[in-house]
Amino acid sequence: MSDNLHLNIESMDATHDAFLALLSQIKTCSKSEFMPLFEEMIAHTKEHFAYEEEIMNQHNFYGKQEHLDEHANLLGEMEYFYNKAKKFPTFGKSYIHEYAYDKFKRHIINIDSQLAMFLKEHGF
Repeated sequence: MSDNLHLNIESMDATHDAFLALLSQIKTCSKSEFMPLFEEMIAHTKEHFAYEEEIMNQHNFYGKQEHLDEHANLLGEMEYFYNKAKKFPTFGKSYIHEYAYDKFKRHIINIDSQLAMFLKEHGF
């Protein structure tokens, strides 16, 4: 997780850094901490997405629907793996260790970067 994924929008970068810190923590946590940290990651993601959606609404972002769809897909997938992990912890650990970072990185590069560029162009 050493990629530089900063978009040079301070509020977005801070939220993304917090997610990465949480993801790093959950990757190395004890068995008893895994599900509570997974829950915390979902709550953080919901707040993160709500914040971005508020910005998109305030600034009438042209790519809002695509971004909203991506948020719904990512959050739905995260919740799916969380619910599966309740019965099969290895299923959730697989998501965290093998997919979560790549999904996060792809979202920033393909989706959030468009929003960041738009915001910079509009003096955010």
